[in-house]
Amino acid sequence: MAYIQLRKFGPVFECQMEVRPFTVLTGPQASGKSTIAKAIFFFRTVAQDFIDQIQTRTREDVYHTTFENDLKKRLRSKFLQMFGSSWSMPLDMGLHYEYSKGVAIDLCLKSNAIASVRNFIDFSFSDAILEFIKQYEDYTERGWDEDSWQKLQQEIQALFSDGYDTIYVPAGRSLATLLTDQLMPLLSSEGRSLDFCMQSYVQKISSIRPQIGGGLSDLLDSVLHTTQLRVNQDALRRLTKLMQGVLHARYVYDRGEEKLFFDEDRYVKINFASSGQQESVWVFNLLYFHLVKNRKIFLIMEEPEAHLYPDSQKRMAEAIGLFAHEGNQVLVTTHSPYILGQFNNMLYAGELQERAGERYEQQLHDVLHPLSYLSFAETRAVHVHDGTVEDAVRNGLICNELIDDASKEINEETDALMTVEAHMDEDVGDA
Repeated sequence: MAYIQLRKFGPVFECQMEVRPFTVLTGPQASGKSTIAKAIFFFRTVAQDFIDQIQTRTREDVYHTTFENDLKKRLRSKFLQMFGSSWSMPLDMGLHYEYSKGVAIDLCLKSNAIASVRNFIDFSFSDAILEFIKQYEDYTERGWDEDSWQKLQQEIQALFSDGYDTIYVPAGRSLATLLTDQLMPLLSSEGRSLDFCMQSYVQKISSIRPQIGGGLSDLLDSVLHTTQLRVNQDALRRLTKLMQGVLHARYVYDRGEEKLFFDEDRYVKINFASSGQQESVWVFNLLYFHLVKNRKIFLIMEEPEAHLYPDSQKRMAEAIGLFAHEGNQVLVTTHSPYILGQFNNMLYAGELQERAGERYEQQLHDVLHPLSYLSFAETRAVHVHDGTVEDAVRNGLICNELIDDASKEINEETDALMTVEAHMDEDVGDA
């Protein structure tokens, strides 16, 4: 199980937490939820950085130093693309990520490490990583056949990751839904026009979109009739029902255009769809695609509630739970009581299932679909506020009241207004 620590990083003064298979970050806006999520994404993608850096060692047009220094340059560039300039960061800022026992990376700032450079970003690697780097210091692609290269990639993945590919679904994703084709040229520009998380998301949906083509059902038919992949069709049917309950339409990528079909003939182009549809359509597409392909994913998702009506938020939460139930890992940032409320129902159902016999199992399934149940042992929820994080789970459930102070204030105001009205009525009666 991975572990992350942040110190004086953005709005986060101190954070220490395990990253469990189902992790929830909740709290007010600008409290640091996204900062923590992006930091986790930064470290979880180091395996790919390592692979990409080995590949560049064979290029004659690239200036090389030691492999360790070249890797640090790549990580430094990614950090700047993800978090912006380090100039305003305190010198004692620090990040620490532990992949497994003895495998860890630390990030810190150094003063005057290079002439005229302020708050220079530097990294230190644990002995296990340094030993691995040493093995491939003089790596060249010549002499390595495809099997050897595949073995090398597997060794890197085993060192840095848990076998799950990481996908980041950012807030503001409707922009990527609307402008995917227009944003693609920015990915190859020399400047940092898009932050790293949005770049990653745009590249992901751009690569998947042509494979969906005539719709998700066509994708499933293709997989069933041309591959031997094991596919849980019950899970896909349930996800399709949840998707329909949110989108009220069927996604199709037709001749270079994304469309939502309401029936066989009526459709709307994606740029004219509702904001809720634009925010959620590619969330569902990603979930469905990876369930069909049976690829294990670590999904980092910001604000699944964005632009969704409360009952659609409930369905979105259940879809995320279903995705986790199918062997994937999930990290969610949210400040929606509806999302947390549904997560709690899924946790509650998971706990009851462990105690339910045949007599009660069907009653339980009649209340909530069993493919969306969550395991308390694999769940972690924290409340991010005032620069720190605190455990947000009490008695097996997420403390919804931690983010629902507004309801309490609104109710108190209502009571006060009713008191004023009562006094007014008394004065009228006395008159």
